[in-house]
Amino acid sequence: MPKYRYILKSTGNSSSKYGVCEVCGKYATEVFSQSEEKYYNIKHNEKIYEGWTKHGCQDYFGHKECLESKRR
Repeated sequence: MPKYRYILKSTGNSSSKYGVCEVCGKYATEVFSQSEEKYYNIKHNEKIYEGWTKHGCQDYFGHKECLESKRR
């Protein structure tokens, strides 16, 4: 199972509405949002807990290519 997963969506708008790309600082004609989640699997009191968390993760707005470059 992958350690991280990403959700990448177009906002349907440009930097005129959302501001410049958070990665490169340049204007984007189409701004995307990227949400990062981390997989966890822990054992506590003989039970195993697993799932996805946003703890310690980053979310960004910007160019699709810039956001993809921030993936771990």
